[in-house]
Formats: sequence, structure tokens, C-alpha cells
Amino acid sequence: MNITESIYFDGDTLTIDTPSKIIYKGILTKDNPEAIYMHCGYGLLWENLHEIKLVEGVAGYEADVTFSDFGDYFFCFRSSDKKWDNNAGLNYVVSVNKPDQALVMQNNSYLPEVPKLKTGYLVKKKIKVAFYRTISTIAKLFSGEILKNWLHTLREKRKESWKDKWIEKPS
Repeated sequence: MNITESIYFDGDTLTIDTPSKIIYKGILTKDNPEAIYMHCGYGLLWENLHEIKLVEGVAGYEADVTFSDFGDYFFCFRSSDKKWDNNAGLNYVVSVNKPDQALVMQNNSYLPEVPKLKTGYLVKKKIKVAFYRTISTIAKLFSGEILKNWLHTLREKRKESWKDKWIEKPS
């Protein structure tokens, strides 16, 4: 998730209690400072104010951040040289979300427990499947040539039985 060209978090969304890596390549990195800190807090009043030390990495200065609250998360950066990057006085803001309820960890599992099906339901389901398979097999048997041959044979038998009943045979 890009905040600016020089600041981004990994992942698409930021969620409570889910670690996220921040990478900073902003203006403070040009002076090669000894250290860069992320000064951060929640809401307009910067509640739970704290600082996180960023470590120099391959892509820039980075740190793992775990959010303890949801809502607006305000932050800015300062170097060990007492220089600040606060987005021209506006500070940087991201939105931290509550975790999706379906993925909340319960009983050491991220998936909700699946209810077991009753035996009667399973038996009914198996009978229905067997019935539909039988009907479709019968339909296949009586389709096309098989049905034509069967009807032709039936008609011929009827003709013969009619002749036997109504036409006198020579003695």
C-alpha cells in the first residue's frame, strides 16, 4: 500500500494485531542519518504516542509495525539529527481496520468450526443422488436408436396380436 512514492506498507490493508512492514525512502534518507524514527499515534490527538526505530534495509529504512487500535493512524519521521519529515506539516495518515470476523482466531484455528451434518440428512442426500443417476441412465438408454428400436418392436408385436385376434386363419 503506497502512501507516497517514498513511503509504503506491505499488504493492501492494515489490520489490528497483524504485523505490517513499513518502508521509508523519504527526504531524511538523503543525509545518511545514524537512525530514523517513526513518530506515531492514533487519532487527531495522537493517542498512544510512541516511536519506532527504522533499520536500514535493501529497499530503504524499514520496521515491522503492529497496530493495537483501529481508525486513523498518524505518523511522521525524524532523524537522529533532529530533522523531521511530517508531510509539510500535514503528517501522514493511514486507516487501520478491524479484523474480518470470519478470520478471527478461535480455538487456535483461523476458520470457523463447521457444524456436523445429521445422519438423516446425509442418507436423504445419497438417495436423491442415486435416484437422479438412475433416471439419467434410463434416459440415456431410451434415447436415440434404442428408443426407436424398442418402439418399432412394440408396434410389430401389436400388429401381430391384432391379426391373431381378428383375422381367421385358413384351416
